[in-house]
Amino acid sequence: MYLVGHIGNIPVEEWLPFLVPIIALYLFGRRRDRRRRSEVRRLPDAGDLLDDRAVEQVLARWREGRHPQAAARHLPLLYPPGPDEMTIGQLAGHARSDPRTVRLLLDELEDLGYVELDGEGGAEQSVSLTIEGYDLVHQTESVLLSIARERRAQGPDAPR
Repeated sequence: MYLVGHIGNIPVEEWLPFLVPIIALYLFGRRRDRRRRSEVRRLPDAGDLLDDRAVEQVLARWREGRHPQAAARHLPLLYPPGPDEMTIGQLAGHARSDPRTVRLLLDELEDLGYVELDGEGGAEQSVSLTIEGYDLVHQTESVLLSIARERRAQGPDAPR
């Protein structure tokens, strides 16, 4: 049994045994991604999770993952879910900073190739992540999720 499809007016035959693993991988990845996004939404505020130890772990991961230029001062902007599709004003509220400071940090991140600033200047200017920026946010999420899991396993009375 085969299915006939067209890609750009070119007939393509896809055998069902080939399609089943592809669909299974797609569904597995989609489910895993949903679980991760759900877990990221449950992360505590940056002020609760970002102690010196957590910041050092994130910086170590950045250095290992070909992002040694990113610094600790950038971490509040990259705290999950990251700055993608946020305005500078929204990001300033999320990072608990003033828009001028956020703009300076975003300019640094733009020079490093992690973000692109869209639109006119000001607090309504939007931020877009580049591929490198997505990688940086993903690495940040991974470290912070593992720290949050660790702290939940230790219980509320464990020392930080």
